[in-house]
Amino acid sequence: MVKLTLWLLGLAILGLSIAVIVQPQLARNLSERLNETGYAVSAWGRIIVGLILLLIADTRAWNILFNALGVLLVLAGAYMLFIGFERSKALAIKISQGNENFLRVGGAVGVLLGLLLLSAS
Repeated sequence: MVKLTLWLLGLAILGLSIAVIVQPQLARNLSERLNETGYAVSAWGRIIVGLILLLIADTRAWNILFNALGVLLVLAGAYMLFIGFERSKALAIKISQGNENFLRVGGAVGVLLGLLLLSAS
């Protein structure tokens, strides 16, 4: 069951990240359509994925990378919950309306994270 969850989560992150690399406007559309439920799911999703990476880090060859990404994701999710919905949505819109290359780099980081989750299963 854990492997299936990791696979599905990894594929979802990988697919969305590739879509953002190909079409950066997708990030803008998602940021503008963000509601409170999606915001909470996104924040808690980051925390859960970060905790999963921290739990499986000891069993992998690149444990420092898994630990670092896990800590960063947990902190990002906690920060989202700390600043609240309105400020977080404004920040997401501001970032998504910036440079398209920056959005593509963020998508590349998402591809890396998705591949790490797929390799963890």
